[in-house]
Amino acid sequence: MPVNVTLEMVQQLLEQNASLLRQNEILTATIAELNQTIQELKEQINKNSKNSSKPPSSDGYKKPAPKSLRKPSGKKVGGQDGHQGIHLAVITAPDEIVKHMPSACKGCQHYQMCKGTACIAEKRHVIDAVVTVNVTEHQALELPVCMLHGDTRTGAFPSDVKATVQYGENLQALAVALNTVGAVSIKRTHEILSGVFNIPIATGTVSSMVKRCADSLSETVGKIKDKMIGSALGHFDETGTRVDKKLWWVHGASNCEYTYLDISPKRGTAGMGQCGVLPEFKGIAMHDCWASYWNYPIFSMQSAVPIFSVN
Repeated sequence: MPVNVTLEMVQQLLEQNASLLRQNEILTATIAELNQTIQELKEQINKNSKNSSKPPSSDGYKKPAPKSLRKPSGKKVGGQDGHQGIHLAVITAPDEIVKHMPSACKGCQHYQMCKGTACIAEKRHVIDAVVTVNVTEHQALELPVCMLHGDTRTGAFPSDVKATVQYGENLQALAVALNTVGAVSIKRTHEILSGVFNIPIATGTVSSMVKRCADSLSETVGKIKDKMIGSALGHFDETGTRVDKKLWWVHGASNCEYTYLDISPKRGTAGMGQCGVLPEFKGIAMHDCWASYWNYPIFSMQSAVPIFSVN
């Protein structure tokens, strides 16, 4: 092989090697940069109200597990020796009394006589709940001929009895309480009521019951909102909740007398404005100094309106 060809091949190999070295340096720098970005993102994801300045409401449903500050006492679990126990108290007279004779007396010819003269040696009570369904039939009676006026007259149903078959107030109140106070879903409320009462209450019916109850309280809720807007002192905060399996925000405004809660899919200024108290509030506000509060002009007028930070 000629010398000039060998030198040319060596030169090509050297240039290729130099190019690979440059690519290696670029890739190494890129990897280092990506690792740094990954580390920063991990730190950002792991931030919460416990290890950063973020407000507790930003934790959503990923709140850090609480750590108890209590130390082991070394005592056994439960009531301690010498502690006087507290028992379930019977607060009403019994609805049913069951008498138990000695088992050896069964079949004796004097059983009934002895049972009538036996003394009570001990009492024990069983408190249970009995679920019953009460159906009230309303009948509108008709008089074919009135003895006084000679015309036909028909009785009228009560104003709250509007359908051929409908659910009563107690059942409706229970459905609303389960879904709102108990935080039971519409579907599970339907399953519980159908199973307990053996009445096929549809999910749409349960939803209508809740809506009717909410509509009947709209005037009261509006008055509470107006009271908070005109309050001289108010506390404001927000926290996450679930609505149709999505993260929404509960915006709260309260004082020592009233609490107004509203929900919004938005956090911050957008949600606060939608709930409607802060845009018109002129009193002294207490909040956690989150940046969104400072978007309202009243919170920037520190010389006229004192601002308090509450955590």
